[in-house]
Amino acid sequence: MDFEFADSDLEEVYYEPSASLGHGPAVDKGFRKTLGFIMAAHNELDLRQFKGLHYHKLSADRDHQHAMDITDKWRLIIERIEEKGRIKLLIISVEDYH
Repeated sequence: MDFEFADSDLEEVYYEPSASLGHGPAVDKGFRKTLGFIMAAHNELDLRQFKGLHYHKLSADRDHQHAMDITDKWRLIIERIEEKGRIKLLIISVEDYH
């Protein structure tokens, strides 16, 4: 799937191996790995097949967003953008959800 970054700091962490999210090496590695799954996916159904990612829609005031697990404590927040009949994911943030 195609994706783009809403935050230049997240983009830097993805492309620059020495850059960090500031939450430890496991989160940095998980972030890059999760984006690798997104890149390899053809569509959202492919993302749902990776049960460890726990790809799910958020609720309430965030019902326009989805989340994927990076570690047991951190998750990737994304938004779906439809362009020319295709879905692109906008990488919004990495958040602690505990």
